[in-house]
Amino acid sequence: MFKKDSVFIIAEAGINHNGDFETAKKLITAAKACGADAVKFQAFKTEELIIEEARKAEHVKGGQSFFEMLKGWELSGDDYVKLADFAKKEGIIFFASVFGKRSIAMLEKIGAPLFKIASCDLNNHFLLKEVVKTKKPIIISVGLGDMEEIEEAVQILKDRKKNLGILHCVSLYPPKAEELNLQRIGILKRAFPEHIIGYSDHTLDIFAPVAAVALGAKIIEKHFTLDKNMPGPDQPSSADPAEFKKMAEQIRFFDKAVNSNEKNIAPGAREKEMRKAFRRSLVANVNISKGTKITEDLLGVKRPGTGIPSSEMAKVLGKRAKRDLVKNTILKYSDF
Repeated sequence: MFKKDSVFIIAEAGINHNGDFETAKKLITAAKACGADAVKFQAFKTEELIIEEARKAEHVKGGQSFFEMLKGWELSGDDYVKLADFAKKEGIIFFASVFGKRSIAMLEKIGAPLFKIASCDLNNHFLLKEVVKTKKPIIISVGLGDMEEIEEAVQILKDRKKNLGILHCVSLYPPKAEELNLQRIGILKRAFPEHIIGYSDHTLDIFAPVAAVALGAKIIEKHFTLDKNMPGPDQPSSADPAEFKKMAEQIRFFDKAVNSNEKNIAPGAREKEMRKAFRRSLVANVNISKGTKITEDLLGVKRPGTGIPSSEMAKVLGKRAKRDLVKNTILKYSDF
């Protein structure tokens, strides 16, 4: 499912459909058009997720209780069946974050190819053990967690091996630049080299996901909306279609531009060809008669780079010309 040689881009539609089936379909179509590999929703049953008295997170506004809000954002099991079929026709991977047995069952019913575990459930070992039973690839965000909690979660999920994605995430909406800690991508890569490391973004722009790719992230998840002005707590920190498309294009560029082989510093084939035009060769600085002993003042260094490089001048000095050499002749070893 995940590959270390290409970035897997996820449009996190989440709850940005606001419980409306037609809006959910539009999000799927738009995600595909914007260059995402997958579109992800949040499959939950409110009763399985929170108690009625649970308070809202700081970024969640409105007069309703959090419980009432979540009930309004739910999609039914039948909705997921239809959306999965619609996504298949659109040609994009469809999956969701799961929060309990009921949502796992919904995803299993539609044949979801992978599962997502949100940062809030990093230490929910009950849920982790249930998801492992599906034998499907898993992505887990590690916001809110320290390294000990991350290691404990990975230990439970470790049999996924190359089918486990670990996403650095800062669970703030939105985080400030100084709170992003993108260096954790490298820390996670060193700590879990057998797994795929990525980044889940909650910033208000697209710079951080692109920077994460330059730092080695191979999965990028970004909240996605049709319109930032739509109601809902995640809309403001989501990318709209124009932003997401630009982000995907930049990620594809950086994915190709960043060479994962740190030992490979040699120029590529096309650049090697440019050597001939841009580098310089030893030339006769004056007319040189046959038999003349070569001294430095008889030599010049000029383009093109098709002859003896100046770095090898010592191999020529002191030798004698085998033939008459006209000024500006590009010199070869056979001339001496």
